[in-house]
Amino acid sequence: MMKNESGRSMVEMLGVLAIIGVLSVGGIAGYTMAMRKYKANEIMNAASMMAIYCQTNDCTANAGVTYRTAYLNGDTDAKLPGNASAITGKDTSGVITVAITADSADVAKAINDMAGSASGISVNSAYTTNSTAITLKVN
Repeated sequence: MMKNESGRSMVEMLGVLAIIGVLSVGGIAGYTMAMRKYKANEIMNAASMMAIYCQTNDCTANAGVTYRTAYLNGDTDAKLPGNASAITGKDTSGVITVAITADSADVAKAINDMAGSASGISVNSAYTTNSTAITLKVN
């Protein structure tokens, strides 16, 4: 005589596992995109602050002024916004340029896309696929 067993079959368990896997992949992709945009926003805010700093202070030196000097009291251990490697502002004949080196090409592309749509900011150097450096001209 056969017993009536209750529980889930292996096929049902594999189906549930597959659904969880698909949802996880979508969640990770969404999280990655959100973090990339967050970093780009942080860096663009820092670039705006550098532009304002250069409008109100002397940034005409050959190398310009770094974000660390302007806002972090020269602290070399402090993290830059958005994990940027470098943010530098320079005033050349009344035209302020902010050079940014992002931590990845994806973040640099997001900054490039944001700068193209921001009023008063134009991308001064062409963005290339593998590049992490962008120069913005602030009008």
